[in-house]
Amino acid sequence: MKNRVVLTVVFATVAIVLFVAGLFDCASDTVAAFALAAGIPLAGGASVAAADQYAPELVKEDISKSVVEMMPSRTPLDTIMRHIKHHVKAQSQKIGYYQASYKPVTDKIDSTADGTGASQATPASSFTYKDTEMTRIFLQVENPDIWRVHDTLLMRDLTLPGTLHHATIGAAGTHRDDVMFYVLSKSGSVIEIVPVNGVRGSAAGDNGDKFVVPDFTSGCELIRMGQAKSELAISTEPFSVYPSLSWQYCQNFMAQIEESTFERLTRKEANWGFSNLEAVNVLSMKMEMELSMLFGQGGEYIQGNDRTYFTRGITRDIETVLTYGSGSGDRTVTKEQYNGWLKEVFDGNNGSTNRLLLAGSGLIKSLSCVDEFQKNIAPLAKDNALGVDVRKVQSYFGSLDIVLAPLFLEAGWEDCGLILDLEHITKHEFVPMSVTKLDLKKSGQKNADARVIQEVSALTLRYPGCHAIIKPKA
Repeated sequence: MKNRVVLTVVFATVAIVLFVAGLFDCASDTVAAFALAAGIPLAGGASVAAADQYAPELVKEDISKSVVEMMPSRTPLDTIMRHIKHHVKAQSQKIGYYQASYKPVTDKIDSTADGTGASQATPASSFTYKDTEMTRIFLQVENPDIWRVHDTLLMRDLTLPGTLHHATIGAAGTHRDDVMFYVLSKSGSVIEIVPVNGVRGSAAGDNGDKFVVPDFTSGCELIRMGQAKSELAISTEPFSVYPSLSWQYCQNFMAQIEESTFERLTRKEANWGFSNLEAVNVLSMKMEMELSMLFGQGGEYIQGNDRTYFTRGITRDIETVLTYGSGSGDRTVTKEQYNGWLKEVFDGNNGSTNRLLLAGSGLIKSLSCVDEFQKNIAPLAKDNALGVDVRKVQSYFGSLDIVLAPLFLEAGWEDCGLILDLEHITKHEFVPMSVTKLDLKKSGQKNADARVIQEVSALTLRYPGCHAIIKPKA
């Protein structure tokens, strides 16, 4: 008996694969694969309903593949996510997840500070030692959350008196050097720092053997480096801003296909049947899902005991925005802008060396006018790993897989683009793509055949700094 069961499952599995493969010849027939999930008998008396009992993921996988095969380039994000299989099983429609990021390593002095820097209440935005020699100074920074007591930082390329290693106030000549500081205290957005190298005080004063604060200008960049703890230290201040807990919602996407019994029996001029209705409805559902995954506003609507969840589009989690053109309708991409994009996308964010650019037709047109872009772009080719046609651009910073996003035109994003690091994007599935047959006749609702196609899912981004939006200047 056990052997007979095994043979039945194997036979059903082979039959499904062969049958589905035969359905991929045209778009209308592709969706007929959905009928398998309803338990339509196969050769030998086996059915997918029986196969699903022994291999429950098999039919869902075939359904998902069938969806992908329907005009894959029309909804590239949906197609790619089904191919790369960065999927996790969601335990509920409301997902709590962490957006892991790293602490920025650069900050700037707040240029609105106008004090002398002598106290926490009078932070400075710039300094000159001409009138006052100080061994420590208070600064107001733009991003106080990244700083801790005992951090070290650099101010680069400062102008110092004298010569290298012999810099003293009052010495002849000047030279340029990087000066390191040590953070002694922090209160709110003000940090107290002391120089560790640089320029020493004048020999005639009290600071002749001490390093003093060098000249620096407003808006000077601060490069945060490692902490320096004393030999007795055994702990440090925790950094609790990153990662941050975020909430995402799996939206219940559905499409229902119905054909009345009379409509099915009526003679038609065109060869149009239930599978064609499925194709049209599923393609419409795919486009709606794509737009929600990109631009939706996350949240929930409560009505009595019923809850409706709305997924948040991934564009709402991306803060990096790259611009082009000069504004007022200009869509010219300069060589400097193009190279600046590549540098900012790949440099300093711990992401992958290969990124995906989903581009609107207007952006592709603008990029095509950049000589360097044309020189480095490869011919159009089918990427089996992604399931869509791509054109790859190679650069010293990394490579971009460029994919046309047709829905950007209809969504008002014709001149925009979305750069994604696919290693740091995840699809959460509360209910994987599935098909349910509704028996409307037996229930007395209507004289029609019906099926419901459903998926409850959402996308989340990790390391938001690895992704970017491209837009023309306003």
